[in-house]
Amino acid sequence: MAETRYIGIDGGGTKTVCILGDVEGNILAESRGESSSVKSRPWEEVQRVLLTLIRDVLDQSGTDMSLLGGIFLGLAGSDRPEDRKRIGDWLQTELPEGVPITVHNDAVTALAAGTWGQKGIALISGTGSIAYGFDPATGGFVRVGGWGYLLGDEGSGFDLGRKALVAVMRAHDGRGEPTALTGLVLERWSLQHPGQLINTIYGQDNVRTAIADGSKLVMQAATDGDPIAVKLVEEAIQELEELVKTVITSMDKQPQIEVSDNQHITENKTPLVITGGLFSDHMFENRFMQTPLIQSGMFDVRLLERPPVIGAYLLALQEQGIELTEVMKQRIAGFVFLK
Repeated sequence: MAETRYIGIDGGGTKTVCILGDVEGNILAESRGESSSVKSRPWEEVQRVLLTLIRDVLDQSGTDMSLLGGIFLGLAGSDRPEDRKRIGDWLQTELPEGVPITVHNDAVTALAAGTWGQKGIALISGTGSIAYGFDPATGGFVRVGGWGYLLGDEGSGFDLGRKALVAVMRAHDGRGEPTALTGLVLERWSLQHPGQLINTIYGQDNVRTAIADGSKLVMQAATDGDPIAVKLVEEAIQELEELVKTVITSMDKQPQIEVSDNQHITENKTPLVITGGLFSDHMFENRFMQTPLIQSGMFDVRLLERPPVIGAYLLALQEQGIELTEVMKQRIAGFVFLK
């Protein structure tokens, strides 16, 4: 008898990863595509990316669609009821009748990957930013941030990259202090003077991604001691610290917490999974780890080392009552993912 298969999908502001595995923790196929963020891409493109990846992992593994036992999608900007319903309703028309479909935010998949499906808090600082407290056992969650690049995403790659460009233009006008960011930005886009940035930036195919990529220049300048870049990094870290503070004070399991330098320290540390492009920079990660909130000792901080899509697969299994074993963890951890 053919085995039931499960699909996990993790879609952020830059890329989407899809894996298919069986009930025993064997990952059988992986596929990657463009962003599937419903808040920054046209709906038709999101549909195309998701359906292409699903069909690809089915083809790679030789799995008939009728064997699907569940699919869990963690997509950036998709935890609002209307977004979840839209995606779920559409997928039901593309998959066999009765296949369980769960749609949530990509912070949930990152958290599940970092805690092996247990409750905790995820902090993502990539192209966008969000903090998310989630308990898979009850489905209860608290989200803070993640409102997109126009309404929020403080402390994200886009936010940092945009502020860097603003600093360059202010310095060019004489309204701001000179900064090493000017030379780095001009070199990055092969320009002769800051005035050329207008056509270059506004002419990008994906402006949001292009600006977010500029956060790397901030890290470089801050590492070299540029005062403006250092200030921007400190501001970003403060924004991320505030996201976590707000989540932890909203979680029912820790109602007595006071966010201050003399915080009440709980007996059991709360898992805090940090991930995203900004945390891949060691200087940024180290500065975040030195904040009063993290130094309070109330968190078990984990830099996510497993691909977030693992969390989507784990949650697809959990949704069907399948318990994760140590053997399954070893199998999942041993899978070699594409870069």
